[in-house]
Amino acid sequence: MSFALKKMQEKIEKIEESPNLTVKKALALLRLDTASLKDEKAGLSAFETVLDYNRIVSHRTRSKDADIFRFLRTQILQSMNEHGFKTVAISSPRYGDGKTTIAANLAVSIAQDLKQTVLLVDLDLRKPSLAEYLELSPKAGLTDYLAGKADVKDCLIRMPFERINVFPAGRPVDRSSETLGSPQMQKLAAELKERYDDRLIIYDMPPLLEQDDPLVFLPHVDAFLLVIREGVTTVDEIKRSLDILKSAKVIGVVLNAV
Repeated sequence: MSFALKKMQEKIEKIEESPNLTVKKALALLRLDTASLKDEKAGLSAFETVLDYNRIVSHRTRSKDADIFRFLRTQILQSMNEHGFKTVAISSPRYGDGKTTIAANLAVSIAQDLKQTVLLVDLDLRKPSLAEYLELSPKAGLTDYLAGKADVKDCLIRMPFERINVFPAGRPVDRSSETLGSPQMQKLAAELKERYDDRLIIYDMPPLLEQDDPLVFLPHVDAFLLVIREGVTTVDEIKRSLDILKSAKVIGVVLNAV
């Protein structure tokens, strides 16, 4: 275990006060080598170039950065399979901590597993970013579906990789927590979870300390992965985040050192 990862583990253990919290370890230290990405551009497709530009590297077959996400994938899948979980939410204390980067890389990495399909859902209804981050052009999204303006099939976008679909957030809405807490959203969450036995759903949530949306939707997810940023996230922010997650099944913490 690296020094940075060990120190983070010690901080988490010190502030873990609730018996309901299940954070037992810091899962990974993610430090992407952006210089090596620039050296490996030759032969990449246009979409792979987009992914590399946005630090989505888990599709690479020979890359130490991709290996980090494969290691994280294995840990996540083992924990999910052990408990029979099918949905995991990913968030962080603040914007800019790298949660969407982690969510996208984890989704792509899991989709490389021949036994798994993945649905990556953007739940940030106030500031949707996933579609733009992946340079996708959705015709509709989650808010359009919930407003009765689109069907689920109209919202899903298949990525060039096999076994992975993206459910974009759609048009931004101001009353995002009310939207996520609506009966229509509850019904959709249950439907998405039960539709395919081999599908794992990853929810890219808004930051925990920015708005109440994550708290509203937590009852609909099986597990939670917390992303914190090295040198940026404070101990107080970690403590406040874990307090919000006291009723959730937190399966680990990722230290993002990008």
